[in-house]
Amino acid sequence: MILIIDNGSQYTHLIKRNMRDLGRDAEIANMGEIGLAEAVAKDPEAVILSGGPSSVYAGKNGVGAEIVKAAMEGWDVPLLGVCYGHQLIAYILGGEVAKGGSAEYGLGRVVVDKEDLLFKGVPKEFQAWVSHFDEVKKLPEGFEALAHSSICKVEAMRHRERRIFGTQFHPEVWHTEHGERILQNFLSCI
Repeated sequence: MILIIDNGSQYTHLIKRNMRDLGRDAEIANMGEIGLAEAVAKDPEAVILSGGPSSVYAGKNGVGAEIVKAAMEGWDVPLLGVCYGHQLIAYILGGEVAKGGSAEYGLGRVVVDKEDLLFKGVPKEFQAWVSHFDEVKKLPEGFEALAHSSICKVEAMRHRERRIFGTQFHPEVWHTEHGERILQNFLSCI
């Protein structure tokens, strides 16, 4: 089962649908209605932190922040952060998140800098559904950037040793070319 933490995104249900389409059971839990102990007890194969309208600086990061810390401290579960979830991973682990240069919300071009696991079989450039109100400005220690766009230098990242990934763009939305493939690639690390 894939555990999806809903951080208030209008697209969370699309992550669950993508998991179903990829042959995986998934469960959505609201960020404020589940604790870390309960998340761990569910014994998920992977965890996905959804997007959301808040800023990580608002301080209401719920169980997502605890999951990020646990994933770095030994809970060996693959973790993917999408948009807000991506920013949350960076913020909790000491990176810098700030207002983007453009509050762009819509289609944008993403350029893959390093294929790695997430982008296997994905073209070097593709169209994606992006939101850049906030974005990762500085990577946390141990992370590397995998993709960028003309307005965002960290469209995707991963931890060099752990199975922790983030995308600023939304792979779950049908507007994102190869989004299902990106999610399938993430699931391949289970």
